[in-house]
Amino acid sequence: MSVSYAILADIVGSRTLSDRPDAQRTFHEALRCAARDLGLLQEPYATVGDEFQALAPTLDGALLLTLRTQLLLPEGLELRFGIGQGEARTVSDDAATPIQDGPAWWRAREAIDAAHEAQQRTGFVRTRAVLDDAGATATLNAMLVLRDQAVSRLQDRPRRMLAALLGGATQVEVAAQQGVSQSAVSSVVRGSGAGLLEAQHLLEALGGAGEQERAS
Repeated sequence: MSVSYAILADIVGSRTLSDRPDAQRTFHEALRCAARDLGLLQEPYATVGDEFQALAPTLDGALLLTLRTQLLLPEGLELRFGIGQGEARTVSDDAATPIQDGPAWWRAREAIDAAHEAQQRTGFVRTRAVLDDAGATATLNAMLVLRDQAVSRLQDRPRRMLAALLGGATQVEVAAQQGVSQSAVSSVVRGSGAGLLEAQHLLEALGGAGEQERAS
């Protein structure tokens, strides 16, 4: 069985958006930019209502897609994410909007429902995952809670800086993009963004270990 990672995203507070068409374009652009160079099996696309889907070959890719998207979205626009591990079967092979089924998607649905429930309790949770292993699921979701809280506390400019850094830009390049000094970028990396970046490295290590174990 080929294991992949299904990603579901839905709009937080979609009914309160004053300009839904403009917001939809912003969500599309953020997801498109966030997906760059991740080698996704299926690029993000809109489905019915306020939902988007994507499919990643690795947990690392799914986690980075969700984080980049959170950081790229402007204030007032947010997505909620569910990540599911397992087999994804193609039901309809339309290249633009394929219809898929299977355990990965069932778990992604379970995960996004859990994210919604957790958001109602905490206010800041935006991401949940359901993996094959219950222990790994609990560990990952504990880290995602802290990640989501860290993102929720960031101001707009640090968000843009971190999004660019996680997209592969250097500190010098980010400084030029944002019109600030390199030391200002370094201050974010060592300050408000430090925990977020370190947590992402740990999540990537967790995903990489899981991939190696399944390959052995």
